[in-house]
Amino acid sequence: MQNQSDNVQRFSRFYIDFHERLFNTHVKCMHLLSAAVPFQKFNKIDVSAKLLQHQPILKDNLFQDIDDGAFEQLFDLVFPVLREFAYWKKEELLRLQELNDRRRFSLKKFMIALIANDDKKFASFSKSYDITVKFLKIFTELVSAPFFELSAETFSERIEHTRWNEPTCPVCGSTPAFSEIDEQQEVRTLWCRRCNSTWQFSADKCPFCLTHDPKQKKLLFLSDGKPYRIEACDNCGHYLKTVNHSFLTNKIDFSVANIATYSLDILAKHLGYQLNDYLSFYFELSNHGEFS
Repeated sequence: MQNQSDNVQRFSRFYIDFHERLFNTHVKCMHLLSAAVPFQKFNKIDVSAKLLQHQPILKDNLFQDIDDGAFEQLFDLVFPVLREFAYWKKEELLRLQELNDRRRFSLKKFMIALIANDDKKFASFSKSYDITVKFLKIFTELVSAPFFELSAETFSERIEHTRWNEPTCPVCGSTPAFSEIDEQQEVRTLWCRRCNSTWQFSADKCPFCLTHDPKQKKLLFLSDGKPYRIEACDNCGHYLKTVNHSFLTNKIDFSVANIATYSLDILAKHLGYQLNDYLSFYFELSNHGEFS
């Protein structure tokens, strides 16, 4: 039991230290991107028309006007953080570094495939580079997050005035990682980890399989985290970390809350619910003997 507790504490330090380093690096990247990328051109996009087509705003847009050099800066700044913390992926990282040094790695192409949820394209990348699809997707997301977040900031006000009741992010198309629920108003706000966007969605529907059968829904709590809970769906096996709006005194910072509540992810994993690729990436450490 003591060993298990020590392992959880070590994983906690690793997880929080990594995200602190990553956050600070992303801030630097955002400053550079603000000067290098013509975000003002995004104002020309007809957001309402795009969302009426049930497609994320960034799909099939913008990238043709952005030079690859801007994304190369992202790679150069974020890669050292990943190399330090994702050391169990040393061989894959070395291959990516070599490809980037030879300018044979196009982050832009990976970002386009990520937004389009193009599994065939990632399978092709995986075969060419001998790197798993899951790691390529996680790597792309972690490196390109500053661009996605700045893009989301550009569109945020216009999204508020449009109807988007889809289970995926209106900006980048990702699935939600966290939610805030107002049970009195019967409104749920979903949050996208990839680009930091928020949008409203049905309070009684699973955002992963869209079932609204209350018998398939489970609410799971930790004794020391009453405002926060897991909303698990036994129909599809997914779960969503959720905060109850009635317990909040200030506006929630979803990015901080998502990291601070990693214990809920550990609980969900223990109960057999499906982790997303982002979280399973970290729990791979257990399989490498670091925290097991």
